[in-house]
Amino acid sequence: KQLNLAIIGQGRSGRDIHGAYLHTDTERFRVAAIVEVSPERRDRAKEEFGCDVYEDYRDLFSRSDIDLVINATPSHLHFE
Repeated sequence: KQLNLAIIGQGRSGRDIHGAYLHTDTERFRVAAIVEVSPERRDRAKEEFGCDVYEDYRDLFSRSDIDLVINATPSHLHFE
């Protein structure tokens, strides 16, 4: 089964590590959504991944097709 995933954050980890790998393994993964606060990074993600983009992670809650969420926000923003 191909998993639909969302990536929160499009910095070094979200784009250059997770996004770069997962976008190449299209048999197992489909980047379905990106969440990013920066408008420039959102636009870039929409172009690179061809997916839906959001400014707020809570917008993902209305979706029923997301199988996996990768939290690639800066560490200081993670829940303790």
